[in-house]
Amino acid sequence: MLLKKPSTTRPTDALAPPADVRRIDTEPDARDLAHRVLTPGRRRWPVVVLTIPAGQQEPFGDPHEVKDAVGDLAEVVLMPTSDVSWAFSREMPQGTQVYGGAGRVYPLDHRWVADPARSRLRFAYSLQDRRRITDQLIHDALEAALAAGLLEPQTNPRLQQRSGAVQGVIGSRALVRLDDSSVATVWEELTVPGVALERLLVRGQRVTGVYDPVSRRLDLREALLFTDPSTASAAVAETYRIGDVVLADVAAVSDDAVSLRLLPDVVVDVGRDAVTSNANDTLRGLFTPGEIVACRIADDDPLRLRLDDVDDEETPKPAPSLLPGGPPWLCLPEPELQPPATPAARPTSPAPSPSPVPDPPPRRPTPLDMGPRGRVPVPRPVASPPMDGAPGSADGPPVIQLRNELAAERATREALAGDLAGLRGRAADLENELAHANHVIEQLQTRYRSADLARQRAVKQLRSAQGRNENALGIDAPAFLDAEDQFRFEVYSEWVRRIPPAEKASKPLADYLLGPGFLESVEQLAGISRAKIVAVVVEVLTAQVQHLAGRGVHQLRAGGAGGPYVRRADGATCWRVALQQDAPAARRLHYWRTPDGYELSRVAVHDDYRP
Repeated sequence: MLLKKPSTTRPTDALAPPADVRRIDTEPDARDLAHRVLTPGRRRWPVVVLTIPAGQQEPFGDPHEVKDAVGDLAEVVLMPTSDVSWAFSREMPQGTQVYGGAGRVYPLDHRWVADPARSRLRFAYSLQDRRRITDQLIHDALEAALAAGLLEPQTNPRLQQRSGAVQGVIGSRALVRLDDSSVATVWEELTVPGVALERLLVRGQRVTGVYDPVSRRLDLREALLFTDPSTASAAVAETYRIGDVVLADVAAVSDDAVSLRLLPDVVVDVGRDAVTSNANDTLRGLFTPGEIVACRIADDDPLRLRLDDVDDEETPKPAPSLLPGGPPWLCLPEPELQPPATPAARPTSPAPSPSPVPDPPPRRPTPLDMGPRGRVPVPRPVASPPMDGAPGSADGPPVIQLRNELAAERATREALAGDLAGLRGRAADLENELAHANHVIEQLQTRYRSADLARQRAVKQLRSAQGRNENALGIDAPAFLDAEDQFRFEVYSEWVRRIPPAEKASKPLADYLLGPGFLESVEQLAGISRAKIVAVVVEVLTAQVQHLAGRGVHQLRAGGAGGPYVRRADGATCWRVALQQDAPAARRLHYWRTPDGYELSRVAVHDDYRP
């Protein structure tokens, strides 16, 4: 398909981008473009740069379709891969260049200069990728325009308030049959950033929005139900109750916490203690951004979530809709594991490539390119017969040498073109395999979490059964009349149950004393079971507490954070360990580390810093 000839005119209206695709054909124009893109205040709109691959006459993407889609919201530039793109790349920061048939959108917000991931590089390897890269650039440009505030409602006499019914959702577009039987489209980029359109609209849904008869776009943003954090938080409080199992998507994940979204503007950080009890688990290995998970509302003031006590049999409450009459904005995906598709045969043998990268601007082969390994064949010089009337041969040594160099360059380019075709094919295959692998990883993560929750439930059931057996034998009755003897008996019994036979020699109970008032504090402190206190005491005396992130063991400071460490005259240091996490007045255990072992001091609430 032949492209329309791009406009070569420079923008003349400082208030709007050029109306046509602008072509950059000279190095000065390329440097000027780089400076304009990089200099804050020199432009008022995003810039889309699409490049033509070396040796091609047209780009793999369609710049005119991009321009038709973005209109006056962005500038579209076409640039060949040659000395022109090389001049542009020299001016741009590392990781922000574009050439070799790839495309890129440069947002108005200059954070992409330090973080190139904010200006995503979109690859194309052949004309078969035209639809994909064109759609990607349109998406990125509209997303950048929305972030820059260029799509805020403006007074425009052509805009109309219109209603209709959704006919269907196809990828990032939805078709709406308006009440006058005309057709409008809803664009995903002009709704909720980062939320797929199929999570907002469903076939048959009635919608009302601002209609632009020129672009035939229907803007539904004014109809969104939750437009800021306050209204979204109120909706969560109204929809959910403490104890409800609900759906959330993963906004971000780190080593110690996973951020979950109940609504686009309601994000809750969940610590690893509320996710898994397995100290070997890493949250980055359990979650993938964008994944949808089930969790439980643990508290509502402040809002807290847990993921470690959700049974597979529990059905999550339906998530709210983001538009009136729309589908729940979150739904659990159907499990599906399929083997990776066999890559299609390609005309050339694909060469291994660590990552798909665009080809650099072409250059002439150097002597290094034609060394003993991989030598470029040079045609043997052939003497031309002398021309009639000429005193000698017209093709002297300089001409023959030039022909040889040209032949060598042609051979080199043909060889590189073949290698490049193989690399592009291999890159496309790797992209498909990576997408499938990521999908499988998400499903395996979900299965692992379900298995881990089942394991935790089995442990609880086992302990409960053990408790019932002990009750039947009368073991729950005090075994000793002396309170200290009884407590020591409970600690020893917990150690016997908890530590496997093979580990008892390496995890013995350390010597310990019960400080004055310790047993009294155990009896008087409400909101924590005696069994939990005993279990944590065993963790302290076996040194396991040092490896349990949820215990937060640390030296006690006088008066809290910032105060000096608490010490006794005999050199003992006071330590504090968490009995509870993320609870009002969370309980703590205080103990002394002495030269001879441990001395249990007292149990107290979080804000009680007395040793």
